[in-house]
Amino acid sequence: MSVTITNLPNSRVEVRGEIAADDFSRAVQKVTARIVADAEIEGFRRGKAPEKLVLERISEDGILHQSAEEALKHEWPKVLEENKIEAIGPAEFHIIKIARGNPLEWLARVAVVPSVTLGDYREIAKKVNGAKDTSELEVTDKEVAETLEYIHKSRVRKQKSDAPSMPLDDEFAKSLGNFSTLTALKENIRDGLRLEKTGKRDESHRIKIVESITEKVAIDIPDIMIGTEREKMTQELRASVEDMGLAWKDYLAHVKKTEDELKESWLKDAERRVRVALVLREIAREENIEANDAEISKRVEHMLGQYSEADRAQIDQERVRDYAKGIVRNEKVLDFLEKIQ
Repeated sequence: MSVTITNLPNSRVEVRGEIAADDFSRAVQKVTARIVADAEIEGFRRGKAPEKLVLERISEDGILHQSAEEALKHEWPKVLEENKIEAIGPAEFHIIKIARGNPLEWLARVAVVPSVTLGDYREIAKKVNGAKDTSELEVTDKEVAETLEYIHKSRVRKQKSDAPSMPLDDEFAKSLGNFSTLTALKENIRDGLRLEKTGKRDESHRIKIVESITEKVAIDIPDIMIGTEREKMTQELRASVEDMGLAWKDYLAHVKKTEDELKESWLKDAERRVRVALVLREIAREENIEANDAEISKRVEHMLGQYSEADRAQIDQERVRDYAKGIVRNEKVLDFLEKIQ
């Protein structure tokens, strides 16, 4: 099928096409047969009424437009594939010309993945990496003491009320694992806090690399992508709130906002997240960075590990796999950028 594609503002395209008369006639026949098979007319069993009698009760316009839907449902995926159109969400279809025995002329408008023209992302990453703080992070005695006190109080709370008190000494340290003394436990805590601080610093550095690259890129983001991202942010927050044992409606009452008001306040954050995702996707394409099956499967298993078998059965596994694929790919892109010197 030959089509004409016109780029529209806001990362949308208009596609005009024509379905051959023979193909449209087959769609008409299929829809007619379905209507007759489903018809319930007094005096006849369902599906047994004469076709002529059934069609007398159905408008010609109704049959033709149902036939157009049938034909486009079959042809549209092929149009997208053959013309390499990365559509986002459903298309908005319009029928231009429709009649029995004639080609079906149609028009569709749909949002597409925005084109991304990257700047010199390697040079930007190199510059940011060159300014990275690699000094050893300090962990103060106060931070160690506060963490130790938190651990101690947590253990005490778990004790039975009639259990003897648990002093903060070498025996307490031994009760937590392979620690011979309280001093050894403190050093382990210090190492853990340093590792946590290092992880946060590395994460901040990665964010700085990506944001430095992204701010140089102009992207015409379609509204549907921002709306979808805000929806995802809402679901993430709701899951976090409910994991803490709070009801979503109670949380909204606490922050004194409706769900719609929350989504509106996330407009800029949602746009930033979409921009970053698009930039990482384009860098992955440029550098041929992909997640392999083993990496994806491992991440899927990790993501689903928190669910019971019954809950897993209700989850769209293919959707989870696609999500995991994107996460792994993005992590590999970030690793790549962080190593550029």
